Amino acid sequence: MLGANMKIEIQQKDLSNKISIALKAVSRKTNIQIHELIYFEAKNDTLTLTSSDGEISIVTKANCKVVQEGEMAINANIIANIVRKLPDELIKIELEDSKIKIKCNGSNFNILAFDYYEKKNFSIPSVDYLEIQNDKLKRSISQTEFATSLDETKLALTGILFELKDGYLNFVALDGYRVALKKLKLSYPSSMDKARLIIPRKSISEWTRIIDDEKITKIYKDDKDIIFESGDTTMYCKVIDKNYIDYTNIISDISTTSLVVDRQELINSLERAQLLNNTQRANLIKINIEDDKCLIESNSEIGDLKEVLQIQKEGDDVKIAFNARYLIEGVKACDTQTIRMHLKSSLNPCLIYPNESKYDDEEFTYLALPVRLAE
Repeated sequence: MLGANMKIEIQQKDLSNKISIALKAVSRKTNIQIHELIYFEAKNDTLTLTSSDGEISIVTKANCKVVQEGEMAINANIIANIVRKLPDELIKIELEDSKIKIKCNGSNFNILAFDYYEKKNFSIPSVDYLEIQNDKLKRSISQTEFATSLDETKLALTGILFELKDGYLNFVALDGYRVALKKLKLSYPSSMDKARLIIPRKSISEWTRIIDDEKITKIYKDDKDIIFESGDTTMYCKVIDKNYIDYTNIISDISTTSLVVDRQELINSLERAQLLNNTQRANLIKINIEDDKCLIESNSEIGDLKEVLQIQKEGDDVKIAFNARYLIEGVKACDTQTIRMHLKSSLNPCLIYPNESKYDDEEFTYLALPVRLAE
């Protein structure tokens, strides 16, 4: 049984690092006090920090010298600011009579401790789990999260679909105007095949900011939550309990035109074209693909731009228009020097692929719907 008091000694950089992780699950706008706190538990030379904002909960651990075992809760922003400003020296923290004493290199703080009414016993379920390298997970999320919807009335589309199918972990994001699909070849337990989970964008984005590229993440699913574990840190988050759109029908490739273009040159050209647009015209750009040239046009009350890029083309000539932002974000998500664009007509979606991907076990596809122009 832990005591009401607590006394520990820990290096400033170790504590600061763990507090910054716990802050990911601290609510910045809330009237619920527990969502503003970090819970400290000292036992067996380990300091465990726990935080929760109602949507995600984080448990992270650090080695420390435990002089007296105990537990306490403290305002997250206050302890974060104090520790951040202390030098990289040994910090002594003591809880006594609901007061927390923090000592480090001549600095002495005395601050108020809080009651922690909703203490939960977080644990890892005894179920099959998925393992994924953190650098691959980070790359996959960065290539898809931007395509999630911001419309809360379409709750399923505000998250990223995790789908285990045919030996791949598929990451899918769509918002009604574009689709981002990342396929990662992966070994996983047969019991998890065909699993489909919608993870809130905020939750998985926060996780990718925490994890170390060199480590792995284990992903578990229990009755209510999905659980991510890497190193000394675990995150629990709620899944979105909705049906996801059958994206496979949307992303089928029926193209008759294929072109290869330098990725960075295309991004630069599209961003220049975007300079003359405004929100009333939905960032409209026109693209005319003819022979070995791609003409990009933009015009508004301010002025107009015409720019020509050299391309390698197979198939028919095409004229098509897009919202510039949707096209730029998809091209940026590719990670090769050149990209392939597949088109059919001004009314059919454009499919974008990295050209000669440097990762043999990864595939990326991006679909952008065109803007229909008046004749």
